[in-house]
Amino acid sequence: MRAAGKGNIVVIGATASVKHGANFAAFTSAKAAQRALAQSIAKHVGREGVHVSLVIIDGVIDIPRTREMLPDRADDFFLKPDDIAQSVFSITQQPKSAWTFELDVRPFGEKW
Repeated sequence: MRAAGKGNIVVIGATASVKHGANFAAFTSAKAAQRALAQSIAKHVGREGVHVSLVIIDGVIDIPRTREMLPDRADDFFLKPDDIAQSVFSITQQPKSAWTFELDVRPFGEKW
C-alpha cells in the first residue's frame, strides 16, 4: 500500500478502548492498546496515502449466539452485521481531504 501510495487499513475495536468498566481490566487495556496502535500506524503511513481508521463497536452484534444470550431484547438493541460492513466500506471510500480516523457505530436502541 505504501508503494502504491494508497490503501486502507480498518481496525475493528470496542467501546472499552475509550470507556473502561470495572472487572474488565484485561479487555479494556487490550482495546486501549489496539486504539493507540491504530493511531500510531495512521500517523506513520497516512502521509504516504494509506488511510488507517478505527471502527468502535458500541453495542451487541446481531448473531445467533447473542440472540440466544439475550432473547428478550428488541431488534433495535442489536447492531446488524451488514450495516456495520456498510459503515466500514464507506470509510474506505473517503477522499483524502476528509479522512475519518475513529468512527463509533451503535444501534438505535443503545443507551450511551
